[in-house]
Amino acid sequence: MAPASDGPRSALSAPRPVAPLPEEVAECFGGEVFLAYAGHPESGVLTVAAAFGAAAARAKAQARAGAMDVLRRLPDEGAGPCTGADGRRLCLDDFMPEAPAETRSLVAGTGLLSREPYLLPAEVVWLGERDCRVEPTSVGVVDGGVDAAIADLLAHDMVTRWWADPRTPLLRVSEHLGTLIPPGAAAAVPALGLRVSAYVLPGPGFQIAVAGLSGDGTTIAAAAARSAPAAVAEAFLRAVAARAQPWNTLPTADSLRRLTVWHREVDYLAYLEWSALPADPALLAPFEERHETLSWADMACRRFGHEPVLVSGPGGPVKVVCPGAACYRTLPPGTTLPCPVP
Repeated sequence: MAPASDGPRSALSAPRPVAPLPEEVAECFGGEVFLAYAGHPESGVLTVAAAFGAAAARAKAQARAGAMDVLRRLPDEGAGPCTGADGRRLCLDDFMPEAPAETRSLVAGTGLLSREPYLLPAEVVWLGERDCRVEPTSVGVVDGGVDAAIADLLAHDMVTRWWADPRTPLLRVSEHLGTLIPPGAAAAVPALGLRVSAYVLPGPGFQIAVAGLSGDGTTIAAAAARSAPAAVAEAFLRAVAARAQPWNTLPTADSLRRLTVWHREVDYLAYLEWSALPADPALLAPFEERHETLSWADMACRRFGHEPVLVSGPGGPVKVVCPGAACYRTLPPGTTLPCPVP
């Protein structure tokens, strides 16, 4: 047997150049929304991003494709025991209850508040189909900056917990869609035979939005931002991108989840509407930045009880993970209606 290495895989492979795809950017919703496609044919990565500008959509798709390519190529076998390794060792038990036995692969990360080094179980970092009992998650992949990746963690954590125990009512903002996204896009929604259901779940210092894009099947997405309008706009864009993402490019668990949501459209929308109350229009006011506003890393630390940890490759940041977030699990939820966000 070959001797185990005595350190983590501290350097991830650099992202390969993103190959241009046919119809790289497409307009939709009256020319107000742009869909961008980017991928790595060799690794099978194909990402779709939506934005209110062509350049923004292209940049987000390419950044996500590069990060996901790195994360998919993480080795199944890597570091040995943490003896002599540099950094605080985190285990699967720190990320999920009743964690399965973990592999010996470690990935290096950096605390976003302490700037201290960490050693992370590869199971919470890597992507792609893996022969392990931990479901790979794309939550926290860096495609729009590190703060946006932390916001992604917060959004999925809150929605996952709310879905399992919906004690706090959602606030319905669907009727205000024309003031939350460009008016032309809002007008195009019914013209295309679609409908947008939008809800807000207030958080401490930020807002969570859940948006469903329905009509001959539904996609549902969540996003976090400082203000409700920004959160709703981002959740809407994510639902649009999810509708355009080919399911065969997703991990099996994620594609099955989306298939369930797609075919049980009425059930999912009824579940969201069941808890919804009309939103106070004051909730939709723009966010005013204040000097005492906590950073996204600070807000995550307060919510999860641990600082977020950044994983980087030679090409830059690729993923943010955080113990305590409800984003890491062994199997898709076994409920009648599994949570629509991974």
